Amino acid sequence: MNSRKIMTGLLSSTAITLALGAMNVAQAAPCSSAYVVGDVFASIGGGGVNVYTPTGTLVCSLNDGTGATFTTGSGFDAAGNFYVTNFGSTTSKFNNSGALQAGAFFSGTSPMESIVNVSTGAFSGNSFIGSAHNNTVEQFNTATGALVNTFSVAGGADWIDFLNPTTLLADNEGGTIASFNIATNTQNAAFSTALSRAFALRVIPTGAFAGDVLVANGGNAVLLDATGAIIKTYNVDVSGQLNGGLVFSLNLDPNGTDFWTGAAGSDKVVEVNIATGAIDENFSVTGEFYGLSVFGEITSSGGGGGGGSVPEPASLALFGAGLVALGFARRRRT
Repeated sequence: MNSRKIMTGLLSSTAITLALGAMNVAQAAPCSSAYVVGDVFASIGGGGVNVYTPTGTLVCSLNDGTGATFTTGSGFDAAGNFYVTNFGSTTSKFNNSGALQAGAFFSGTSPMESIVNVSTGAFSGNSFIGSAHNNTVEQFNTATGALVNTFSVAGGADWIDFLNPTTLLADNEGGTIASFNIATNTQNAAFSTALSRAFALRVIPTGAFAGDVLVANGGNAVLLDATGAIIKTYNVDVSGQLNGGLVFSLNLDPNGTDFWTGAAGSDKVVEVNIATGAIDENFSVTGEFYGLSVFGEITSSGGGGGGGSVPEPASLALFGAGLVALGFARRRRT
């Protein structure tokens, strides 16, 4: 992660970070039942991930047992299993109800920061992990954890996502988003050079904005069109929700109309309407917050768990009382 210096500046010491991580993990009981569509998984460091309802209630905590100072990018496979990178050479795996399967399910040679689990197309059944500092993307067998291939992406590969089944977008937390064909192992022309700081990014696969790309851009979030041009800028710090933090993590909501972004250094989570830029929800998390996922999140690669298209109750309210009731029936908590 090129943001390691940023992270280091936010910490007084490693010991304090680990102590905070352990304390934060202890704030809720371990997760022990099926994940719920719409819930937000916040990487909080110390080997921990906290799970919140869409309105910010802390539900339970995952602990991967690694004690890693930072937990970063995360995601789900089609079966709902959850994976979180440890900003080291390992990624941990939990099943779809919170049981730890392995603290080092994926093991490589690079500092792992982001993950995409693919369940459609030619690379279905594979997981791709973006690495900080060395421009490496590692491909693993999602079922076995075995390393399959390694790609060298010029321009960096801290955060990755698929533009289409064979084209990977990647950034090194600078102003450029690279493009790489994993089928032919070929570097493409850069997708975009229009940004100031590109962190987590997500390709929108369906709906009115299909083919556009959302990017956490440090001071804000932006929407890029298929040519890589900025077509919308989101002020996600309205009324100081982010408290000056770095807009760093980002994922799509299951409702297909909103995205979630998180601010490293201020521990704030914000839900934003893609079309209008309106902030629908914001709440605080705890710990060293450098990644978030949403169970059922819509992805271009087919992962996301939970079906990926079931709206949360707040979104269902737009469609009438009958559908609201159905939405609450699908959730076991509010």
